[in-house]
Amino acid sequence: MDKRHIGYAVQSLNRRIGQVMNNIPALRENKNLTGIQVWILNFLFRRSGKDTFQREVEAEFNVRRSTATQLLQAMEEGGLIRRVPVDYDARLKKIELTAYAEEVRKQLEEQVRRTETQLTEGFSAEELDAFFAYVQRFHDNLAKIG
Repeated sequence: MDKRHIGYAVQSLNRRIGQVMNNIPALRENKNLTGIQVWILNFLFRRSGKDTFQREVEAEFNVRRSTATQLLQAMEEGGLIRRVPVDYDARLKKIELTAYAEEVRKQLEEQVRRTETQLTEGFSAEELDAFFAYVQRFHDNLAKIG
């Protein structure tokens, strides 16, 4: 049996990527902006032009409603998002990015580009395709156990 642990390796890599991603001015200046909030911002940026609600954040990041509520409240308090009621359902509030979030977006996009370039250096397209296939299989395997 192999003594290496996939979970530990993934977590370690995730922490290292987080350290690299946190090395941008917007994140250094805003100590309240956490790694998960940065990922949520990126998710919201990708959904630009579409109404996005808390339930999409919950599904994308596989977090409970209470966790998503706390994350989004902190992002709202930090001036990154607004939650705005929609005309067609008084219970729903869509998530909108603020002008400050757009400033952060530019810095994040550049840092993501640099990080991805560094991270994938020396890997062929086939190796990267295999990596993503393996990650999907890990997800699928874990989905079987709930």
